[in-house]
Amino acid sequence: MSISYPGISKKLEALMPLISVIFLLLGMSAARASHTLSTSLASCLSWLIDVYKYASPLVIFIVLACSLSHIFKESKGKFAVRAIFFFLKARTLACIWAIVFTCFCLRLPFLPRTFKGSFSEFKDSANTLMISLAQNTFSYAILLAVIVSLLSNKYTSIYKIMNAPFTLIEKFGNILFPLIPVFMFMVGVYIYSLPSEVNKLMSEEGTNTLIFSGFKVFGLSLSVDNQWGLFGVYIVISMLVGLATLLWHVGFVFFVRIFVKGFSIRHYFSKYWIHMFPFLFATASESLSMPLNLVLVNKYFPEINKMIKDFIVSIGSYIGINGTTICVFVMAAFVAKLVGVELSFMELLISIPIVIIIGLGVPGIPGELLLFGAPLAAFYNLHGPVSIVFITIFVGLQLGLPDSFRTGVNSTDNSLVCIYLDSK
Repeated sequence: MSISYPGISKKLEALMPLISVIFLLLGMSAARASHTLSTSLASCLSWLIDVYKYASPLVIFIVLACSLSHIFKESKGKFAVRAIFFFLKARTLACIWAIVFTCFCLRLPFLPRTFKGSFSEFKDSANTLMISLAQNTFSYAILLAVIVSLLSNKYTSIYKIMNAPFTLIEKFGNILFPLIPVFMFMVGVYIYSLPSEVNKLMSEEGTNTLIFSGFKVFGLSLSVDNQWGLFGVYIVISMLVGLATLLWHVGFVFFVRIFVKGFSIRHYFSKYWIHMFPFLFATASESLSMPLNLVLVNKYFPEINKMIKDFIVSIGSYIGINGTTICVFVMAAFVAKLVGVELSFMELLISIPIVIIIGLGVPGIPGELLLFGAPLAAFYNLHGPVSIVFITIFVGLQLGLPDSFRTGVNSTDNSLVCIYLDSK
């Protein structure tokens, strides 16, 4: 079965992760060669990020309301409800795994460094968090999306209105895919000029100069005192996202092996996974790869009930996103540390509900971590220029290799969900 983006060759799809890295390097080289290009493109990208920061509550509302409306519509049977709850339980476990993995890699503290352990301090921290959520536009966007989706389940006219953008969101992936190298080029330019641009911005705001932090990962020192050091951070983050997501998937495979009689790990990897994962890695789109996933699950696991396969693979393309969830936490903690903010285990842990709720609206297209950047910056109380830098690096560096790794695990996890729920 051949599936491809309009006007994009299959060979080009397979090379997209490598092309993304090449264009990132080209952008950095171009910025080094031309100060004018560096300044103009960096200003352009800063403007786009600024627009995104203010527009993202509206985007989150639209995407989340559309997705939840569809989920509620599909969840009328007992099996559908059970399947969705299983997806959510798996995603919660994926969040916890990602936090443990990230804290181990970065040696993050269990509690915030400033926390001394007194009850009054804990009370003040809780009050600050509640006030921050109450004043946060993203909180209202999420709440309004839930209300509208519940109403759409009751009123057909509202559901029809919300279902129209849902189709357009998936089509947006076809437009975005060929533009990924262009965006990566701009990110490369911005990364090269980032140290000087950030300090210029912060001096205009009347705040202190931002010094990018260096840190160690598994004993490897990452120096970010120059522009090319940020590219090294991109490679390290990509590899750690790949390691975290693949370890999670292997753990899921052994879980199924323990609880499903007759499940063969060798058959799974040699027949299904070896065909599915490369396509997912190349396209970075759960929505695009859903038909192929269904074909391969039908071919290599014919004993699974057809209704289960159809429902799990289709709804799993936008609700079964364990890889994306893991990627969010790994990147958030790394980028925060890069801009001088060390998050703790507890701070990451209490952000799990936010990540899960926003994740219900993830459209299954390349670059879907766009939805998480600004809300997480607000939730972790990053303000002013530091917030802008965090969002820019988070949004820019999630493209390419991290996108490919997380997508590969998202959809292959769905096949394991099919096998497990069919056995029950």
